[in-house]
Amino acid sequence: MTRYFNQKEIDEFKECFNFHARKGVINNDKDLSVIMRSLSYSPTKEEVTKYFKKHVGSDGRIEFSSFLDILHDHSKVENCEKELLAGFKAQDMNKQGTVSAAEMKHILMTTGEKLSRNEVDALFQEAGLQSSGQIPYKTFVDTILTPSPDY
Repeated sequence: MTRYFNQKEIDEFKECFNFHARKGVINNDKDLSVIMRSLSYSPTKEEVTKYFKKHVGSDGRIEFSSFLDILHDHSKVENCEKELLAGFKAQDMNKQGTVSAAEMKHILMTTGEKLSRNEVDALFQEAGLQSSGQIPYKTFVDTILTPSPDY
């Protein structure tokens, strides 16, 4: 799998895999989902089940090398930035690259993994966005996809 990932990525994946996988293997699709989500992937339940069935060994487990295959397979179908921008563009009737702050707050607080008002306010503050008026959604997407420093 080194042909698909650089050594830094592999090291990050291995650290996460070893942290979550019992005895260096994944035994079920729930653990696979947890590890993938820990690495900022967003597979559906159906995708996780499909990956587990496709890559599980005859012993009923997935080892790290197969896990890399799964990440590669999933990276071909998931592009968070492209998907988010497409969603915002669909809402941008005037094609100005913006969405109203009120609409953004409503979406964040009522759909998907719902955020609280305080979480939305903190997100806006971190992104340097006004809580009223228009929000440039490209800036917003860049902010939410940039990993937070862990120091």
